[in-house]
Amino acid sequence: MKNFIRLILLLGVSSISVIVNAQMSVTDYSNNDSWSVICTSPQKQIDVFFVHPTTYEGPANGRYTADLSDTAINNFTDKTAINRYIRLFDDNCNVYAPRYQQVNIEVLSMNKTDKARYIEIPKKDIKAALIYYLKNYNNGRPFILAAHSQGSNLIHDILLENPDIINKEQLVAAYLPGWTFTQEDIDNIGINISSSPEETGCLMVWNTIGQNGSSPTLTNGALCVNPLSWNSKLTNQPKSKNKGAFILTISGTEAEIDNFTSAMITESGGLQIPKPDTIYDQLDMSMGPNCYHRYDYDFFFNNVKENVGTRCNAFLDKQSK
Repeated sequence: MKNFIRLILLLGVSSISVIVNAQMSVTDYSNNDSWSVICTSPQKQIDVFFVHPTTYEGPANGRYTADLSDTAINNFTDKTAINRYIRLFDDNCNVYAPRYQQVNIEVLSMNKTDKARYIEIPKKDIKAALIYYLKNYNNGRPFILAAHSQGSNLIHDILLENPDIINKEQLVAAYLPGWTFTQEDIDNIGINISSSPEETGCLMVWNTIGQNGSSPTLTNGALCVNPLSWNSKLTNQPKSKNKGAFILTISGTEAEIDNFTSAMITESGGLQIPKPDTIYDQLDMSMGPNCYHRYDYDFFFNNVKENVGTRCNAFLDKQSK
């Protein structure tokens, strides 16, 4: 004990947090309380395994991973992410959405080493949740992998480190916006980038920015699929192809806007849109004036929702032949 105390004094407070958090146990997914949504009586032919984005955004105060017994965090997660985004999938899918020890948004500004050590905690959770879902709930059904932001980061890392963790023949599609996937990543994972709206077993990823914009999740070599065309062509897609946005504003209201925006893929792999002047002052732009990371799904909501149905039907059609 004396040696441990001496080590703490030498390392300082930030390192204490790393040590303590690194010792946290993996969440028990046999406990229903470890799931935000869990379909116990599946009625549909296809599942979705959905990993929510970062919702632990307040001051960490030394605790950089979320406490899953914190009802305030859980309620905020359900309101701003789970309950909103599962609407993209629940017409066609049985929904499985785990809670996990997500890292606080402050971890993004840490040095690379500390950040990597913290992200191990939620990564172990989501890997455990995925394995538990596949073994205990899936029962051989086709499934979609879906996530955003931190959730997409975790799925990216899990698939990269464990490319055989899923049966790719069961994979309808993977919707993983809000993170960077490179060509090397997908070659190693073994899942191709989408080239058409009906393709199955493929990956969709995008990072939404304004003109000359950047995003902390958009890095060198990023691939991109335009949700207005569902391919990676650099051609601008007009807003007439946008079937409707469903935007959570800073006031907590939800705005539904038809033909919301055009979009085009840039040479650097970003999904660029013009400034949405009609609603810009109602958006949370805390990540930068041209970073629309928080709205990767919102701005293209109905396109994603429709495409989920299209790919599910295409998968089931192929199975029936």
